[in-house]
Amino acid sequence: MFPKISGPAITVTAGVLCLLLGVFIGQNTNSVLKDSNHRRQRRYTSLEDEEGCNISLRLVQDNWKRDLPLKADNINLVNITNLRDDLKELSRRPHMAATPRDEELARLIQRRFVESGFDTSELVPYEVLFSFPNRSNPNLITITDGSGNIVFRSKFKEEVLHEGDDDPEFVHAFSAYTPSGDVKTAPGIGVVYVNYGRVEDFDKLKELGIDVTGHIVMARYGKIYRGNKLIHAEQRGAKGIIMYSDPRDVALEGVEPQEVYPNTFWLPGSGMQRGRPLYQKETPLTPGWPSTEHAYRISEKDADFPRIPCQPIGYDDAKVIFEKLGGQKPPKDWVGGLEGLAYNLGPQMTPEFRRHSIRLQSHNRREIRRSYNVVATIRGEVEPDRYVLMGNHRDAWGYGAADPSSGTAQMLETARVLGELMKDGWRPRRTLVFCSWGAEEFGMLGSTEWVEEHLDKLTERSVLYINTDICASGPIMNVPSSPLVWDAILEVSKLVPGVRNGETIYDELVAYYSLRNQTSPAMTTLGGGSDYGPFSFYCGIPSLDIWFKTDKNKYDISIYPSYHTGYETFYMMEKHIDPGFRIIQGCSRMALLTLKYFGDSVIIPYSLERFPEAAKKALDSFKDNGARDELVEIYDKYYLLEESVNNFTVATSVFANKVKTMESSLKDPIMIRAINDQMMKLEQVFVLPAGLPGRSETRHAIFAPSQFDGYDASGFPGISDLLYEYNLLRPGDLRRKKEEEIKRHISDVTILFQRATGLLEDFHII
Repeated sequence: MFPKISGPAITVTAGVLCLLLGVFIGQNTNSVLKDSNHRRQRRYTSLEDEEGCNISLRLVQDNWKRDLPLKADNINLVNITNLRDDLKELSRRPHMAATPRDEELARLIQRRFVESGFDTSELVPYEVLFSFPNRSNPNLITITDGSGNIVFRSKFKEEVLHEGDDDPEFVHAFSAYTPSGDVKTAPGIGVVYVNYGRVEDFDKLKELGIDVTGHIVMARYGKIYRGNKLIHAEQRGAKGIIMYSDPRDVALEGVEPQEVYPNTFWLPGSGMQRGRPLYQKETPLTPGWPSTEHAYRISEKDADFPRIPCQPIGYDDAKVIFEKLGGQKPPKDWVGGLEGLAYNLGPQMTPEFRRHSIRLQSHNRREIRRSYNVVATIRGEVEPDRYVLMGNHRDAWGYGAADPSSGTAQMLETARVLGELMKDGWRPRRTLVFCSWGAEEFGMLGSTEWVEEHLDKLTERSVLYINTDICASGPIMNVPSSPLVWDAILEVSKLVPGVRNGETIYDELVAYYSLRNQTSPAMTTLGGGSDYGPFSFYCGIPSLDIWFKTDKNKYDISIYPSYHTGYETFYMMEKHIDPGFRIIQGCSRMALLTLKYFGDSVIIPYSLERFPEAAKKALDSFKDNGARDELVEIYDKYYLLEESVNNFTVATSVFANKVKTMESSLKDPIMIRAINDQMMKLEQVFVLPAGLPGRSETRHAIFAPSQFDGYDASGFPGISDLLYEYNLLRPGDLRRKKEEEIKRHISDVTILFQRATGLLEDFHII
């Protein structure tokens, strides 16, 4: 039996213990500080009892675990009415980057962060090169007859189908950064239909004996990034490209008025997908450096812009072109959803149109304009120099109700909720950084500029970057991300109510994937296409992208049909995509808890073992597709890469188990800091300073987009890219050069895994 201790004795003892603990922490934390005047050690030993106790508790207290019972209260603060009202205002008018409405929204968002109680909220300007169509001289596809009469002229903006959808500032259909140009076919020659414009599609045409050199080609949207379609066409000698959305991808229930917008969420025939098919992912005129007012700019002729004109059209206009095409019949899976069409490959026109010609005219121009980011912070209480960031781009090609305004509405509401929590006395352990990015649609310009300006701070201090571009395009949560955060995402999804009929979002995921014969929710790495790019692929900062996608068990489509068109409106969201706004609410709740999980946990909740697991799976895919044998033949030390991945897997498992064993009893703030720093830097080890072969803007050697599809996630992308068409090279200098590039890159990646293994060793071991 323990002796009974009186109340006053307990109070005195607790006070002494807190004082001693405060002195101990002060000695260990500050013993390295030097007095600049007297050159002697300083120690902080004059803490009051209560202050010392409070400091010690803050350093080691896990507020995420402490506040778990309050999580339901936290997420219940996310208000649907606020989300609806914000989305309505954000999507009320078009707000393309660097326009007056875009700046107006930037200032509105800045004010909202201030009103929410953030410690800072600033407008951050950059002087960036943009691309615009000529409003008085629209881009057109025309068909002329043998007498030179125009018998067809394409639309350059959508038909107005719902009240309020017409705005004089809505941009004409165009492909940003593609050049102005005027290309025409010979009489009787139309276009070459190239399906989705993938590598395999062009290879199929070559197999069929169809050469696209000197022709205009026509590709349907979907499957891969639009920029890759243009690159593939240009590399094969095409002189222009037309892109359109096919009913097979955007109007699965028919093209009659009652089956499309405004009556359903399917795309009408005049819907045209705007976008940027720019190859270069860096900022165009200041690659690697921020486009500040005083920055040096390379000339436009030295920038890597597309060289052939490109124009998007709707499927109504595409049908007119297809009706006149002759040539070979297409492969069966190339036939789209336009009824009564053969989808002939061309380039010849049918006999009755042997004197007709097709002409593509574009009148785009480039112009430097100012674009703003909005960056706001909530200062961390314990670790203000550690950042958990969340970003969403603000600009849209039109009304942008889904992309990006559903994400912006989420961010504003999440900021408001955090402000309410601060009024109740909460402060995050780490600093939270909220970012409203400008000019994402022109190539992630706002986020890239900011990362380039603050590269050193971000790589030293960032714990996580959370992206919410399109919060709501369907009911199924999808969070591509670094494997380091896979488990955390699933844990958070178990705390958030479902957006359909499930008890939680996690339950809904399990039900969704069970219908796809998968026993657990699928977790994937990041492809390209949004503002996580500069954080993940350039800096190696663990990143994730929270969005809700279409139900592929119901409709197997790449993206929601109104994407980047004039029909992506508030009405579309409220009526068809997210009635009741439960999806955007679920997105906000996921973002809120993910911020708090990584912002408040003492030990950063990375899922360490998932990273080598995903890397090993990606490496094993080379065995599955037969590429490993080819790699071994090229480089007899390839086995060392496999060995280094295995060693890294073991080291990560050992380290993760140590952390789990220590976590519940770990009270040494210096040890906590050291462990977190080790984990924070782990993914950054896999950044190649010079970038992947031929891609200086992409530096993540393990998980990054493929060179041949900017949207697609890829494991070991450098190896895959280098192997592309290697076996088509004849023996000689070019083949030997490629082999040396492959050897060098495999060697580089092997060393990166060895470095990562070394990073997880005990601190005193170098």
